[in-house]
Amino acid sequence: MRPAGRFAGMCALWLTFTGCTTTGDPHQGGLFGWSEAKARDRQQDRQDRVAGAEAQLGREDTTSRALQASNDRTDRQIATAQSEHDREEATLHTQQAALVAKTEQLENESPTPAGASRARAYRRKVNTVVAQTALPIVQRQIRLRALENEIDAALEQLKR
Repeated sequence: MRPAGRFAGMCALWLTFTGCTTTGDPHQGGLFGWSEAKARDRQQDRQDRVAGAEAQLGREDTTSRALQASNDRTDRQIATAQSEHDREEATLHTQQAALVAKTEQLENESPTPAGASRARAYRRKVNTVVAQTALPIVQRQIRLRALENEIDAALEQLKR
């Protein structure tokens, strides 16, 4: 082959390799199609995506901590409310026990069967009020105080 033809062939070959699209990915484009600038751009793009994902993870962690703190506060509020409810319930049962004792005293001290029957009716009313769990404890306590006033009045009548 003549030197001019050889030169033309080499130029064509060179143009073929250099005319190809360059890439920053070493898996594409081969040895001559690789571009360091595109590789740096590709690396920067990946670093930006990683930084974005890490920022999103940080936001999610912050949200998670805030939700956990809110959950902890709610748990404490529930525990406090449950404790208060348990104290009120205990007070209610103490009030019930005292009234049942007064009805037993009224029954034992009643000189007539009608008086004893009245005392048993008071006891049933006391137990019924305590068993009405659809009512708030405060309402049940108010009703028990009203019954206590009636029982105390009945006991006073016995002493006269």
